[in-house]
Amino acid sequence: MTASIRTRIEQVAFKIETTQGVDAIGGTPAAADWVTCQAQIRFAQDQTPNPVMTGAYEDAAPIPGGLRAEITVTVPVVGSGVAATPPEWGRLLRACRMAEIVTSAAVGAPTAATAGTSTTVTAQTPFGTTAQQYRGMPILLSGNPAGGSTDVVLDYTAGRVISLAKTYSPALSTATMLQIPQNVLYRPISDELQEASLTCYAYRDGLRHRILGCKGSFSIGLQAGRPASLVVRLSGMVAAFNEAAAVPAGYTPVTRQPPRWASGVSQLNRALAACASASLDMGVRTGYPDNPEAPEGFDAPIITGAGPRITLDPFSHTTHTPSRSGAFQAGTPVPFAAIWGLIPGNRFAASCPSAQIVELQPAERVELGVDALALVPDQPNASIFLACF
Repeated sequence: MTASIRTRIEQVAFKIETTQGVDAIGGTPAAADWVTCQAQIRFAQDQTPNPVMTGAYEDAAPIPGGLRAEITVTVPVVGSGVAATPPEWGRLLRACRMAEIVTSAAVGAPTAATAGTSTTVTAQTPFGTTAQQYRGMPILLSGNPAGGSTDVVLDYTAGRVISLAKTYSPALSTATMLQIPQNVLYRPISDELQEASLTCYAYRDGLRHRILGCKGSFSIGLQAGRPASLVVRLSGMVAAFNEAAAVPAGYTPVTRQPPRWASGVSQLNRALAACASASLDMGVRTGYPDNPEAPEGFDAPIITGAGPRITLDPFSHTTHTPSRSGAFQAGTPVPFAAIWGLIPGNRFAASCPSAQIVELQPAERVELGVDALALVPDQPNASIFLACF
């Protein structure tokens, strides 16, 4: 430990709490608690003006109040390398109103469909009969279409009818073989009993912050030909900050390369969206309930609402642009899906089954016309899905 603090010597650990606001790490993080990321931490303190007179022009110094922490975590979207094994950053999404669903065995052998259209296909046993059972999950199609296809389940009925993100020609049929691969799905929920909270230990070359009860929001940024990035914004209670504590040994960062958004999928309203970038922002809002009996005068943050939003910038098109404009004017919802990665355990599918276009502006990129779009998901608990497979 030295007197100088080198900002490159940084490690951050997160662990899901059994009880929100109660330290789940309890001393030294375990090997499984570390997250390979970049973290920026900001402390905010309530301050009350001191009204007393000083006998001079100067105001009295304010009175310190409750202390909060804001954590911004940036991490490349890289998988665990093993299908059906959550990535180390998956626990962060669980603190952002996302449930984690692990499908440890593939569904379908692959198995033949019983019927199909250009955008839907009907499955049979062993596919389940629970509505939305596979919504947001990847699905592999073979036979018809020839050469196969990787798609996303946008809607799933109790009658096993699957709505897909792409349009197929020729139409899907009984010659279509179906399989849901092993995957880990993160889907939005509105149930406080299922939400997770996190304990964070952040080390920086001899200093340590301990932050409890963390909850927040996240966004996924996609760029054509480049890796995706995940930004998680958390709020929490400060148990301690700037403690003198040595950086623990035993941390092994993830060095696996994240996949690029290339040779993948970018579909808006079941048509190609030739984008330079896309952003999916969950827009979760949190608040601190007042509590005079709590150490800082308020309890750990709770989720109070969400305003999810999707932005993308596809090239204008003589067919697609009029279609987008018509949906914009009429308020007709459209789906969006993106898939990237080729290796099992390091592939991803992000999707929104239904969103209203709320902004459409003409723009330009490399001297070509662009449709600058903003979309707002319009179905409860079905705004943004992320699957790792």
